[in-house]
Amino acid sequence: MIRRIAGRARRFGAARSGNITILVALGSTILMAAGAVGIDLGMVFQARRKAQGAADIAAMVAAIDPTQADTMARRSLSDNGYAAASATVNTGTYDASVSATAPGSRFTVGGSPANAVRVGLSTSVPITFARAIGLAASVPLRVTGTAASAQFAAFSIGAGTLRLDNGIANGLLGALLGTRLSLSLSDYNALLDTRVDGLRVLDALATSLNLGAASYTDIVQANASVGQMLMAMRVAAQGNSAAVNALSSILNALPNAGNLISIGQVDPLGDAAGLAPQRGLAGPSVELLNILGATAALANGQNQAFVDLGATVPGLLSARLTVAIGERRRSSGWVRPGSSNATVRTAQTRLLIETTVAAPLGLGTLALPLYAEVAPAQATLRALSCFGASGRQVAIDAQTGLATLAVAAIPRAAINSGTAAPDLSQPAALIALPLVTVSGRAQATVGSGAQTLVFSDADIANRTVKTVTSTALTQSLTGSLLRGIALNINGIGVSPLLQTSLMATFAALTPGLDLLLDTTLRSLGIRLGYADVDVDGTLCNQAVLVQ
Repeated sequence: MIRRIAGRARRFGAARSGNITILVALGSTILMAAGAVGIDLGMVFQARRKAQGAADIAAMVAAIDPTQADTMARRSLSDNGYAAASATVNTGTYDASVSATAPGSRFTVGGSPANAVRVGLSTSVPITFARAIGLAASVPLRVTGTAASAQFAAFSIGAGTLRLDNGIANGLLGALLGTRLSLSLSDYNALLDTRVDGLRVLDALATSLNLGAASYTDIVQANASVGQMLMAMRVAAQGNSAAVNALSSILNALPNAGNLISIGQVDPLGDAAGLAPQRGLAGPSVELLNILGATAALANGQNQAFVDLGATVPGLLSARLTVAIGERRRSSGWVRPGSSNATVRTAQTRLLIETTVAAPLGLGTLALPLYAEVAPAQATLRALSCFGASGRQVAIDAQTGLATLAVAAIPRAAINSGTAAPDLSQPAALIALPLVTVSGRAQATVGSGAQTLVFSDADIANRTVKTVTSTALTQSLTGSLLRGIALNINGIGVSPLLQTSLMATFAALTPGLDLLLDTTLRSLGIRLGYADVDVDGTLCNQAVLVQ
């Protein structure tokens, strides 16, 4: 029996008939199972794409106004067929400005101020054919979409209408740049009247610095020479021949390329850096003279600028300026309300004006040292509405800077932005004769004033400048200062005749001093006792998908 069973087994193993049928049956089963799974996978992939699209749309809708993010996101999901789905809506900050940050870590939940929204969507997809081979009846899906607000405003402070004296402006800007300038008044008016796209300046700098493939975020972190800054301004100003010629004159006057300065301090990118904007984006429209003034101030570093104007100022025998500039910043770049970049300031400045005029009563010459210290005025973007019933609207909180003027004995070395304020308590020697010294001292302060300025769509389109004025400002602060000067001769009072004669001399001095003080400060983007604010533009692209 055993031999018969073994023989049959050998014959069965050696038989070949029917193998094809078995293989076809087995292969067909596997192919049908694979096809069934493939159909179900296709349905899963399609459902995932649909869910991802719904999450992305919900995030973009919610990012337009992060304060209403939860309501807007869930309404969008409902409109796209996911009313019963499990969803999470988180507001936070998105920042792509740090290249070392991994893309998945650029969104910070709960960050303030909120500028982005992440929507998470959980759902499931029922499967049909794969159930026959033991798989689950449905496949769970989880998708997320992150969008950031792309609504920005750009503004400048200290950019009001200027009345420039080209001799004073040439002397000051030339001293800051380390050269002698001979621009005409029409040259300065051309620079004042010309606005350039701030991002086109960055584009030109990228070419000059061999950063053609760099992002705007990378460009503003680089340094450029004064010459490169001026050439970039000239490229951005193409189309305005008068402004181009004025910039060419400054370039030709430079003895060398000039010091390196931080690009971001002259032409900031603001909050838009957090979205890593693509090259070619429209930038804020900024005054060319503001960029030039900021470049000159930065080029001088923390050094004093000394300018000898001689007798070029009407009514004065001589005039000398000593200027020290501390904090510098004027134009905001694209910023959002509530962000750390939403506040900008004018330059903190100390200035000593030393003038001489003919003294009354044949007493020789009168020397008058006028000291001015101007704290930065500031402006803060308070609110931005891109799509209101009346169009765009921008609200800015503006505040003038505290300013002190004095006539006192102040050495030039004390005009330093990095030290404590100079002593203003000692009278200045106005007239020094062999046996007689006429001294005087005066001090006046312009207090800080604050106001919220609202710019309508028409104001923004027309580049309207709005002004906040200190309530303590008189028509002529130098005139008010000199009218209150305390005089003495060798430490005692002066005679009524000399008092009257000196006051008449001071009154005649006032227009020249006003011109000196006004032009010097305005060349640096400052108005004494005023905060001039204008909106450089708005960027109302609603929201962009970032992850």
